[in-house]
Amino acid sequence: MQYILYVTTIVFLAFQLLYTVIPLLFCKVKKLDESLPEKSISVLVPAYNEELTIKNCIDAMNGLNYRNHEVIIVNDGSKDDTLSKLHELLVLESRHREPGGQLVYKPVKGFYQSSRYPHIFVIDKHNGGKADSLNAGIDYAVSDIVITLDADSMLEARSLQYVSQYFHDPDVIALGGTVKIVQGAEKKNGVIVEKFTGKGIIKSQVINYIHGFYVRKLTQSVFNSIVVISGAFGAFYKDILVRVNGFRSTVGEDIDITLKIHEYMKANRLAKKLVYAPEAVCYTECPENMANFYKQRIRWQKAFIDCILLYWSKLSHHFSRGVSLFFAIDGFVLGTMTAFTSLIYIVQLLMSGQSLAHALVLFAIAIAVNAVQMVVAFYLCKKFGSTYTMKDYIRMFLFSQAELLTYRNVLLYINIVGTLKYFDNEEGWGYVERKGVASIS
Repeated sequence: MQYILYVTTIVFLAFQLLYTVIPLLFCKVKKLDESLPEKSISVLVPAYNEELTIKNCIDAMNGLNYRNHEVIIVNDGSKDDTLSKLHELLVLESRHREPGGQLVYKPVKGFYQSSRYPHIFVIDKHNGGKADSLNAGIDYAVSDIVITLDADSMLEARSLQYVSQYFHDPDVIALGGTVKIVQGAEKKNGVIVEKFTGKGIIKSQVINYIHGFYVRKLTQSVFNSIVVISGAFGAFYKDILVRVNGFRSTVGEDIDITLKIHEYMKANRLAKKLVYAPEAVCYTECPENMANFYKQRIRWQKAFIDCILLYWSKLSHHFSRGVSLFFAIDGFVLGTMTAFTSLIYIVQLLMSGQSLAHALVLFAIAIAVNAVQMVVAFYLCKKFGSTYTMKDYIRMFLFSQAELLTYRNVLLYINIVGTLKYFDNEEGWGYVERKGVASIS
């Protein structure tokens, strides 16, 4: 067991070196070019039981500095008052739009346009799940580019401008933006001010998102090896989504669609890129208690295991070397397998009382690596325009070290349980309760 631990530690350090050096070398901030023509964009918002959060999403949409876009909210047979809330907020009128008929999804009951905001449309359909709703939205969308957005996500005012600018690069066929936690963020005098505040579980997610996007996504983007474009904010050419038969009805549609596009690119020898656009930002409401956090992360882990089982045998032939390495080694070996081996090692250590010195060395390495990575993450966070104060960054750094013994261990446990729970075949939306209180509008 010790030898396995040593090997995984060496592999872990190799990837952490990449995640430390690469972002610093390639963290150039893209300036917004206002002279570029606006690409046509359809923003798709699948909604299931979102009566509490949908207003914040709509308010943020109406604050966008962009003209050439439409918003399609897909009500997926909500059991609450989501549709009534949409009628109230948007003043909906029935319209006819012929779908493309290129994707499969549950029957649509109605298509509506807002008389208050003519660029916002609503599809009311029978319940089929998030992937099914996205496929319906794609089929009804009239734009070349589609953005997938969670109903509790709020786009920053310039986000579509940055998306359009990235797509002016002919090599880009899909991108993921930066997702930030809305709790602690508020708009003052037209500027979003961020504060590191709230419960410990919220602070942990703030740090996790900062590191996950500014460090991990940026590094993977450099190698054209992004493993998952977040469902909270992703952008794709519509035709590429149609060519891969849209979203698969699974527990994790975002990682699956990302891998399907990589597979399509390799099969058709397309010299295209999936990139990370750090300047394109949206805010999302994160779980505020352990019960909802647990449900969300269990779903994420089940989604990952689902894709591991589906794509593992194809990695060497159907994907680029970079995608295979980040998906299989960094994702599965370091993210899932080490959760099990670490647990076995800890139990073995407690029972035998031996190798305590080795354990302390490994823990010291983890602390040192975490400290360096957090400094890099906060530097990039500041460089790409976040408004945290220096006092907040110091508090975030100290909290990130303390959480190694708290929330990180919870994630270790969730990786193990989520892997095992995958085999119970439970799917669906994986609904997580939202309050809809925090907003950037």
